[in-house]
Amino acid sequence: MACNLKHVTSAANQCKENPAGVGSFMMIVPLDSDHIEAVGYHDGKNEYVFTLPTGETGLKGWRVDFKGQTGQVTAEDNGPGKAWTVTGTGRVENNINDMSYVARILSNMDGKYLCFFPTGNPDEWLVVGNGYGDSEFTVAADTGAARGDDHGLTFTVTCTYQVYPDMKWNGKITKEEDSGSSAFADDTTDMIEIED
Repeated sequence: MACNLKHVTSAANQCKENPAGVGSFMMIVPLDSDHIEAVGYHDGKNEYVFTLPTGETGLKGWRVDFKGQTGQVTAEDNGPGKAWTVTGTGRVENNINDMSYVARILSNMDGKYLCFFPTGNPDEWLVVGNGYGDSEFTVAADTGAARGDDHGLTFTVTCTYQVYPDMKWNGKITKEEDSGSSAFADDTTDMIEIED
């Protein structure tokens, strides 16, 4: 990247609205050759550049719906020349069971995925993750105390190395087909015998 600064002017917004927040869902795209063949970033603007598998025109991933106005993407500077740590969060109140399943899978994927949060502009996404698989997914569970309390699973996905504080991608992401429930039937091979 050349060290050429550029002007940052408010006129570049072209008189469009600029609300805060992200949508009420994210898309998870695995870092494997079935979904993304190569990951790079644009030197002239804060965007990822992806090489898609042959014949694909957009990304495919898994959707995670979370409660409105609980989603957020933040960035912290790692110091001069050390890029940014980017974090995405949200709270799943509906379908806690499936979110528990997804949390376990992501926790065991060793960061080999990207998380996409819609910005509100058509086909524009904020991205948490990088091509090195440096993402970490954590979940905190809370039942709430009173019936009206917020409750559910609050997820946090963190990537400690992203070259822009506001990393985006423009394009379509469609829902991947689930593998089918029969493949995930109860497994007794991990059972522990309890002895008196």
